[in-house]
Amino acid sequence: LVKAHGADKGQERHVWINRIVGMLTFGVIPAIVLHWVMEFSWADYGVIPSCSLDVLYWILGLSVIVIFMTSRSARAADNLEQYPEIRRHEWTKKLVFWSALSWMGYLVAYELMFRGFLLFSFVRAFGVWPAIIINTSIYSLVHVPKNGKEGIGAIPLGLLLCVITLRTGSIWVALIVHWVLSLANEWFSLKYQPDMRVVE
Repeated sequence: LVKAHGADKGQERHVWINRIVGMLTFGVIPAIVLHWVMEFSWADYGVIPSCSLDVLYWILGLSVIVIFMTSRSARAADNLEQYPEIRRHEWTKKLVFWSALSWMGYLVAYELMFRGFLLFSFVRAFGVWPAIIINTSIYSLVHVPKNGKEGIGAIPLGLLLCVITLRTGSIWVALIVHWVLSLANEWFSLKYQPDMRVVE
């Protein structure tokens, strides 16, 4: 991609491809396969059409904490080396929008896999706490290639999201908090990057 489109455009296209592939491999393909073979309903994997007050309280409370913490952690040099993932120096509002939308689509698939299919399947196979430990371990390991610090940070977040998901029977808290975390990190990182800016 870099050879074909140049360093900047090649890197950007690589990010788009990664997110699209993630949507397919984490979400679309497993959902299609499980739709045909699974013995359980979507609700048995935490996909339910409604949100209880308990879910809303968790979403609001955790979102406030996540935004506050991200506003500080996004300034760190090791974070700015990686984020925003798209390394374009001038971001149009259109790019901000499409990057956010692609993040959200990717994370729908991601949470459907981790806190949906895997977590609830592990609970049925191994019990609650073994399922939480296995799920959190996988979740942490997936983050290690990005950054060792990110892999360690994924442990408490993964544990908390697993517990909340099982308590509420829904993936909504994990999904929306993950949206807030990723978008806040992208936007704060964009703000703090000395050589990046949003243009008209």
